[in-house]
Amino acid sequence: MPRLVDLLSAPGLDTLRPLAGPLDATEVTGIRLEPRADGLAAVPAGTVTVLLAPLPDHLLDVAVRDAAAAGAAALVLPGGEQPAGDIAVHALAERGRIAVLTTDGDLAALVVAVDRAVAGDSADALARIGAAARELPSAAGDPERAAAIAARLLGTPVERRAAGPGEEGASAAGSDGEVRLAAAAQPGHPGTAVRSVLALAALTAAGGGHGDVPVRSRGHLLAELLVAPQDQTARVAARGRTIGLPVDGRHIALRIEAAALPAAERYRLLDTVLPRTLTDVRQHADGHLPDGVHWNAALVDDALVLLGTWPTDPGAPGRRTALALARRAVDRLRRLHPEADLRGGVGAPHRGPLGIRTSAREARAALLKPTVDTAPVTAHDAAGLDRMLLEWYASDTAREAVDELLAPVTELGPDRADPLLRTLQAYLDHNNSPARAAEELHLHRNAVGARIRRITDLTGADLTDPETRLALQLACRARLSAPPGPA
Repeated sequence: MPRLVDLLSAPGLDTLRPLAGPLDATEVTGIRLEPRADGLAAVPAGTVTVLLAPLPDHLLDVAVRDAAAAGAAALVLPGGEQPAGDIAVHALAERGRIAVLTTDGDLAALVVAVDRAVAGDSADALARIGAAARELPSAAGDPERAAAIAARLLGTPVERRAAGPGEEGASAAGSDGEVRLAAAAQPGHPGTAVRSVLALAALTAAGGGHGDVPVRSRGHLLAELLVAPQDQTARVAARGRTIGLPVDGRHIALRIEAAALPAAERYRLLDTVLPRTLTDVRQHADGHLPDGVHWNAALVDDALVLLGTWPTDPGAPGRRTALALARRAVDRLRRLHPEADLRGGVGAPHRGPLGIRTSAREARAALLKPTVDTAPVTAHDAAGLDRMLLEWYASDTAREAVDELLAPVTELGPDRADPLLRTLQAYLDHNNSPARAAEELHLHRNAVGARIRRITDLTGADLTDPETRLALQLACRARLSAPPGPA
């Protein structure tokens, strides 16, 4: 029987998002839809159990404990939103050897996909071959990416070499020579899937090329535009226009450092995770993401560069949307790979082909700024505000004013004061909106509200007064941006 980590590569299961617990602890025997949380204690062992009823956050630990005691392989929460569970839930999932996931996909399709993947029959083989036919064309002429996509869809390593004993192989002639791919042989229908997907991947990898051969992938050309010498920018941009890459708009670059991830996982991010993230951002953009915005992504120097292109100046709403996108993407990756130090940087908007390179450089420079675990994405300081605040805060008068204003909070000590100050800054930055502050800090909005009430109780500040808000906003930014030690 397969384990959950093996099933996640199967077609139709890409809507599952891990939240807690191991993915390889228990063999999966099937899937079960459970209408009520009080029935979790009686689910069959080895099942992927999908809870149909909404589950309050305070009952999540009970549900995890019951499902683990029954021997379930996984507990799936519908709705697509991450519950505000605490450390206890993660500890229970690890101790109970059960995976906790969420999904916003069609539950009927999820049931079919799990049953098909567990059976490993002809339907599963056809689904994997069909997914390869849909996804592989985006990797035309890129053998590494084609191999990574094939490995993800098959759930087994695919390497660029001739096949050895006990392996399946495929080859195709390309402009740079023959492309060979190899993977472990499997019996029955899974073996059919391996042979077919390898053949499709080899043809795809050999079907593009280099040099004067037209580049079919926008992502491939975007990567070339970012790394090519500046005197070749115009030539590469002209090729981009012929394949629909919008090089002449106004661009904001997002860079996500992903060197700690395996190559196959970086390609999965490029092909699967980020498209879902874009959909999420469109749903939460409050109208700030117009239809004319185009998104293209590329892997450059083991980092993912995502480029948003606006037909006109994106303004402040566009910059907020780009930053929200980066935070959602990094947050999703950190949940999938908590052991990796994943961080992101956002550049300022710039125009034209050279603007793409400029914004990408700024996004890389933004990564040098300090971050915290609750907000591992930093934006380029286009206005120089951080520098101005630090210069202002260096004066004795300003430092005394800030210390006096924030004293009731800072007297709690750094461990308790810093989270309160960061929450207050986010709350004020978003015009007293607990929902937007919660989204930025990855907290439940009730937690933001509780922290704000704690701050107002300590300071007696009236956050509806414009002058008080401005003073506190400047004080928080100056104090949190200042390096440690004396002025």
